[in-house]
Amino acid sequence: MWFVALALFLHQPSYTVTRDDYGVPHVRASTWEQAFEGAGYATAEDRLWQMENSRRLARGTLAEVFGPEVAASDREVLRTGYTVAQIEAQLAGLDARSRAAFEAYALGVNAYIEKARQSKTLPPGYAAAGFEPQPWTALDSAAIAIRLGQLFGSGGAGELRNLALVEYLKGRPVKDRLPDVLDDLLWQNDPRSIPTVAPSDDPLSTHPAFPTATRAETEHHLAALPKVSLLELLPAIRTASLEDSRIVAETRNVPFKTGSYAVVVSKGRSRLGVPLLLSAPQMGFRVPSVVHEMSLDAEGVHVVGMDVPGVPGVIIGHTKDLAWGLTSGVADTDDIFFAPIEGGSYRVDGKLKPIRSENRALAVKGEKPESVVAKSTEDGPVLLATRSTVFVRRSGFADRELQGFAALYDLYSAKEPSDVKAVAARIPLTFNLFYATTSGHIGYHYCGRVPLRAPGWDPRFPMPLSQDTAWRGFVPPGQMPLVVDPREGLIANWNNKPAAWWPNFDTPAWGRIFRNSALLHQLTAESLAPVDLEMAAWWIARTEETAEYLMPAFRHALQGAAWSSETERQAAQMLIAYEGKAVAGSHGASLYLRTLDAVRAELFSAPMGSFLSPDLFRTALQPSLILNALEGETNIDYLAGRTADQLIVAAFRKAVERMVSERGENPGTWAYTPGTIPVVEGVPIPYSNRGTYIQLVELWKTPAGRNVLTPGVAESGAHASDQEPLARAWMYKRMRWAP
Repeated sequence: MWFVALALFLHQPSYTVTRDDYGVPHVRASTWEQAFEGAGYATAEDRLWQMENSRRLARGTLAEVFGPEVAASDREVLRTGYTVAQIEAQLAGLDARSRAAFEAYALGVNAYIEKARQSKTLPPGYAAAGFEPQPWTALDSAAIAIRLGQLFGSGGAGELRNLALVEYLKGRPVKDRLPDVLDDLLWQNDPRSIPTVAPSDDPLSTHPAFPTATRAETEHHLAALPKVSLLELLPAIRTASLEDSRIVAETRNVPFKTGSYAVVVSKGRSRLGVPLLLSAPQMGFRVPSVVHEMSLDAEGVHVVGMDVPGVPGVIIGHTKDLAWGLTSGVADTDDIFFAPIEGGSYRVDGKLKPIRSENRALAVKGEKPESVVAKSTEDGPVLLATRSTVFVRRSGFADRELQGFAALYDLYSAKEPSDVKAVAARIPLTFNLFYATTSGHIGYHYCGRVPLRAPGWDPRFPMPLSQDTAWRGFVPPGQMPLVVDPREGLIANWNNKPAAWWPNFDTPAWGRIFRNSALLHQLTAESLAPVDLEMAAWWIARTEETAEYLMPAFRHALQGAAWSSETERQAAQMLIAYEGKAVAGSHGASLYLRTLDAVRAELFSAPMGSFLSPDLFRTALQPSLILNALEGETNIDYLAGRTADQLIVAAFRKAVERMVSERGENPGTWAYTPGTIPVVEGVPIPYSNRGTYIQLVELWKTPAGRNVLTPGVAESGAHASDQEPLARAWMYKRMRWAP
């Protein structure tokens, strides 16, 4: 440690950090490097313990200091993550300015670590766990950034899940109509799903060729799939979705959840006469928050907004010329391929290729060290290797995650739509990028390196490795969905599909029922003021997004039914009157959600079984499928000869029976309780269906923004919880520039 202390003593920082009334750090410096050094110092001052947890999770070293309870996350990271050499190669491949940001940030973090060590003010977690912080490195920040990109900016690789679905359904009554059931559950494109870019605004004269699998191609593909058991598939599916590290991430208060919504309003539709931008990344709520905020002011960078502790720079925010937001794009960037195994090799097009195995050390506090085997091939990392088959994951953005963060740095100097277009073209991860400029423009870009897949196969299932099935390149940036200055003067996204012609590929993410409709319903006024965007965020947190689609059928069925008890009659009256709002105390909301579950079970339990768990059952059988089944728009008759009214009434009676058994005979006690946001102490904040961080920016000549970061900017002290009152009251504070 002495050499770090000496280096810091000899290095005199050339930045200042001041803090506003909410403790938000504002860094002022002369140069780009000094600004990022100050950012590292200020963020460590606020969140060093959280950053420690984040770097250890990203690098697979949590168990070294916290013991076996977090070892599953480390095993996942070591088995599937990049090596140190691969991360270093990504860093080395960045442009000089971006590399400087990572290196200067580490210098600032280390300056704070040394100060805290000397003053004996290190976060108490270190002493409790029995270790001291090692020097921070650019590699630590890179590992966190890569994990962040993979968590929020990847999509696809659902083929293993779909293969498990095939194997599961082979043992169910619908097994003889497997292709029909798969088309019901895994629809390839629903033209009724809400797009971000309206067809009338689509500037593209031609679209990428995304072939839709025919029935014959699906049947041929199913016949070509290897034999593999559910017991073998389920752990691989867990690994593909980063399940173990997500669970541990939540307990360690680092990013774990994906979502987000954004709204952009043109100057012509804005009541203020200037563009408006609302951005609300939904990354989960923890204490401290999984995100942070700051402003940077130096030559080449004048920006304010949200950052992620450990990652250099503002990710969502505004400059003097531009405001921007991001939501997860859900594009299918990844595929699963398979090949037969022969000894320690696998065969592709008649040639044997090696399966490489690398032993990676896993230190576990209080236990003997472990050795985790990471298997890889030239076609991608191995997710599953059975006795006969290897399954590998191929990612369109592999070894390119940091390029996306480097591209975002160019937003700091962007002024016009053409500047943002150039940034979007360089982002390999799947994100929706929204922006508004002080010159009066608004726009949207769908980002990501999306493969062009071979025709003749079904993209919903693992693909045999061969030259015939290899990717045909990637969708050119110029053919990705986008819009600039749309006719309606409004762009709204809640992770919905980018354009009407964009398919689902391997995951039925977008159907006729989608939550973005709840957002759009709040934005119908001819002119919109900032308060309208604030109220849109307020209302969607209190809305059950599926109710507008399914309540007409529920209401129709219940209005004509005869009831056998006063409890049933009163409950039916409550549900008939339900208006679709998930507000605290609503009896209708509780009854609707319980009836929805009961209708799902009534439709699908007999032909399909339980899907092994209630959560999987609910996930696989989406509300869009329920509505399709009730309206007879499915290949299989899930009504089984009943009318929709008869099925809904039968399901409602079962829902009431369950409510009585759990909560008593009186429906007046069946009130709905919304999700809550944890706080430092006291009563949790109600209504968690909102942004972890919310910003609203008015694009005047000098932009004016306001935001809220729940519960506060710091992990301890007065500023750990001083934004809780704002969040509880749905209020915002001013986004301040560096003074």
